[in-house]
Amino acid sequence: MDDTIYYQGAGIGRLSLRTEGLYYRLSGACTEPGPGIWRLWSCLGLRSQPVGVLFPGTGGLRLEKRVSRHSWPILPDCFVLGREREGFRPWRGSIETHEIPDAMLRENEDRSQTLALFAPPEGPVPLAEYLPLMREGELDGRPCLLLELPDGLPELQED
Repeated sequence: MDDTIYYQGAGIGRLSLRTEGLYYRLSGACTEPGPGIWRLWSCLGLRSQPVGVLFPGTGGLRLEKRVSRHSWPILPDCFVLGREREGFRPWRGSIETHEIPDAMLRENEDRSQTLALFAPPEGPVPLAEYLPLMREGELDGRPCLLLELPDGLPELQED
């Protein structure tokens, strides 16, 4: 299986995932978005888990890793390059029928979650119908909209 590596909503590389007995072999390469240490995250549903730190290679960053098939009984939906910030992990996925290409997700102490949505100034706001429940914020120098997810999406009040 070959998959795209995403960074801030855009594809920046490829990841190959092959079965090797009791393991998956991951081999990936992507362009380096900036200096520093970069981690690859796997996203499945409303979860984001670290996969590994990429290392400098020919033409950008690389990842070579084996992962136990037992630890991934269900393969991730996608892979995102990024850094954890203020407890938020890079995330990409869908909620209900809404595709969310660029977001970060934090699990709070009470087991609720907070979703940080990054919307381009020229584009539509993801989950726009929940705009009255969002608050403005900033994460890693980027403006975002924060939405509390107590147990999935909150109920909208009908006027």
